Amino acid sequence: MRRQTPIAHLLYHHLFPHPSPTDPPTFSAHLARNLVPEVRIEVQTFYGDLNSTEARYPGLNYCHPPHRMRLGRFKHHRRLFEAFDTLGLTHGEIQEFCCWEGTKWARERYEKDEGIKVKDTTGDEIGPFVDRREVWAKEEGRRRSITRKTDIEIVVEDATGSAHQQRQQAIEEGESEEDEPMSDATSADPAEEDGDETPTEAAARREHISQLQHRRDASISQRIRAAYRAGQRLPPEIEEFLKLESERGVRDPSLAHLMGRRGMDEFVAQSGGSSGGRAAA
Repeated sequence: MRRQTPIAHLLYHHLFPHPSPTDPPTFSAHLARNLVPEVRIEVQTFYGDLNSTEARYPGLNYCHPPHRMRLGRFKHHRRLFEAFDTLGLTHGEIQEFCCWEGTKWARERYEKDEGIKVKDTTGDEIGPFVDRREVWAKEEGRRRSITRKTDIEIVVEDATGSAHQQRQQAIEEGESEEDEPMSDATSADPAEEDGDETPTEAAARREHISQLQHRRDASISQRIRAAYRAGQRLPPEIEEFLKLESERGVRDPSLAHLMGRRGMDEFVAQSGGSSGGRAAA
C-alpha cells in the first residue's frame, strides 16, 4: 500500500520539525547541501580516488547494514537512518526513495545504460570464514584423549660378566702397551673379584696378573737404568742401589720394588722431562 504523503515530506518534517532560517527549505535542498557531500567524502575515503568505475558508482545500499555503518559516521546520514527506523519505512520504500549520487540506484542505472556489470572488489582480500571454535574443540578433544605411558626399564649387569670384561680389557692393554704402567683396575685385589669363577679361571687370572706385574717391573727397571745412564737425577737410595749393582756386574730384579708405588708412579710420569743429572751437577 502506497503512502498518501510523499516520503520526502515525511522525512523533512521529521528531520526539521521547526526549521530555522539556516535550515534547508526542502528535502531536495537538504540532499544537495548535506547528504551528497557526505557520500562523496565516504567514497573518497573508502576508495582513495575516483579513477575506477566502482569508485564513481559505489552502489551504496541504504538497507545494507555494512553500508549503513559506513555512512552512519556522518551526522546527517545518522539522523536519516534514525528517521527511517522511526517512521517504519520498508526496504522497498527506502530503495525506491534513495535515488541520488552514489546509491545502488545510480549503479543499476549505469549498468543498464552501458550494458556492463560493475565488479564489486570490496572484501576480495578477505578469505573465507573459518570457525576456529570447531578446530579448537577437536584439538582439545585430541589432547585429552592422549594417555601418556612411561616405560621404566631396569638393566641388571651380571657381576661375572663385568669381571670377565675387565680381564679382557686388561689383557688387551697389556699386549698393546707393554711399556705403560698397569692400571688400578687390572691390578685389583683378587679377593674383590666375583667368587663364582671356576678354579681353572682363577688360576689363569692369577697367572695373567703375575705376568703383567712382571712386565711392569721390568719396564720400570729398564726406565730407571736408562735414566741413570743418561745422568738424570734420581733419589739417593736408587743411585746407591745402581752404583752397587754396577760394581757387582749383576742386575738385581728387586730394583722395581725399592721405591714405594707412589714414588715409582711419579718417576714414571716424569721420566720424559728434562734431565738435570749427576753429570750436570
